[in-house]
Amino acid sequence: MTEAKFNPGQLKKARLMRGYTMADLANMTSVSRQSISKYEMGNSTPRGENLFKLASALKFPISFFSKPNSEVPMGAVFFRSQAASTNKLRNMQTIRLDFAAEIVGYISRFIKLPKLNIPTPLEKPVAAITEEDIRQMANSLRTLWALGNGPISDLTNAMEANGIVVAETSMHSNKMDAVSTWANGRPLVALTDNDESAARRRFNLAHELGHILLHSAVENIFELDSTKYKKGLERQAHFFASSLLLPDESFSDFLLSTDISGFLEAKKYWNVSLSALIFKANALHLLNENQYLYLQKKISRNHWRKTEPFDDQQVKEHPEIFKSALMMLLEAGIISKSQIISDLGFPEEELEAIFGVSFKNSGKISKKPVLKILK
Repeated sequence: MTEAKFNPGQLKKARLMRGYTMADLANMTSVSRQSISKYEMGNSTPRGENLFKLASALKFPISFFSKPNSEVPMGAVFFRSQAASTNKLRNMQTIRLDFAAEIVGYISRFIKLPKLNIPTPLEKPVAAITEEDIRQMANSLRTLWALGNGPISDLTNAMEANGIVVAETSMHSNKMDAVSTWANGRPLVALTDNDESAARRRFNLAHELGHILLHSAVENIFELDSTKYKKGLERQAHFFASSLLLPDESFSDFLLSTDISGFLEAKKYWNVSLSALIFKANALHLLNENQYLYLQKKISRNHWRKTEPFDDQQVKEHPEIFKSALMMLLEAGIISKSQIISDLGFPEEELEAIFGVSFKNSGKISKKPVLKILK
């Protein structure tokens, strides 16, 4: 039996996904930083005890380090909360996005996913995109998906039903929300586990939809300076989310009162945060400057920047496509959880986050022996 060949790129990927520097990993394993550097550059190969130490510290199956490099073609990666994100956090979530893309390719070998059904994305430079372009794109999407002009009951479900893949990941960070890209010929959105409210998650998803539909001409977000990024891509995606979730005419007709009680009622109806509702009302000139400032102060004074009224009453949306695909494959006896672990080689907690089911003890026999009494 031939020994599996070590892939240096997989060690670097595992390290970056955990957010560790080489020095961090060296301190955790007693393997020198110089040795780790040589391993990642392909100048040396970890064997025996050192490979076990690295795999244990990184909490990856040893088989992961012999996997070939992922060949999933991916487009530009867009990060929500770009300003607060560090390079370390971006690497951590980008690799998880890559894992999700690989899983999409994996399950597509067995199951036909929903056909992609979206308006033709814009091909304009960021600076040339107008607010009218954005409104028209949001309206086109509502029309294509038959969403009507009222609240969207489940945006995640609507996205998945129309061929957009949404994945939850094991990433924990209050400085990063969602990320998105194109992979396997379809949009892919990865969500961060940051205890966000149902309203914030919904807005994050709509924001990423904005990037998908408005910014296909962007090849690399880091080619833009921070000012252009914040005032361009992020403002446009934010405006798209507001336009999609809160259609101008319907929202204006509903908002009968512009005091805080009126916005609280609007939150319950539209399932959108107070901050987003007030932003929308101000953009539509339904508030004067004094009213807008008063409402912003009210939110700050009541400590509603992170937690708002009714957050605990609104149900957070969760993607279902991965879980449904897995259950279908398991019930048909096409594949087992242990086979998925073996084929993909990803950490157990990442598989559980993406598929939404437990993978614990997947290698154990689950069937009970059948006993019969002898006559």
